Amino acid sequence: MGGMASAGIPGMVGFAAEFIVFQGSFSKFPIPTLLCIIASGLTAVYFVILLNRTCFGKLDNDTAYYPKVIWSERAPALVLAVAILFLGIQPTWLVRWSEETSNFLVLKSQIEIQSISQYIK
Repeated sequence: MGGMASAGIPGMVGFAAEFIVFQGSFSKFPIPTLLCIIASGLTAVYFVILLNRTCFGKLDNDTAYYPKVIWSERAPALVLAVAILFLGIQPTWLVRWSEETSNFLVLKSQIEIQSISQYIK
């Protein structure tokens, strides 16, 4: 689930970040942005292939040992899964934390660009 979230699958926490980046960069750099979108999809495909090969390969049932998973081992995975899904469905909880800082950085970079451009002429 974490691999899918990092690939930016819709409904998971990584999608909001990738969508904002792709939306912002598409108007200025359409071809590289499309290549990045395709690469994100390929990342998800290769992660599923990796997971299939490592976790679901052929296993001899006579020699396999399946330890019992207790709740103290299962609880962190469940907490992370819920967080990935919740923040993917409701990303405003994360975006509003970074919005003020992002706006400040954008304004600061515009001021710096204007001040540098006066020396370039």
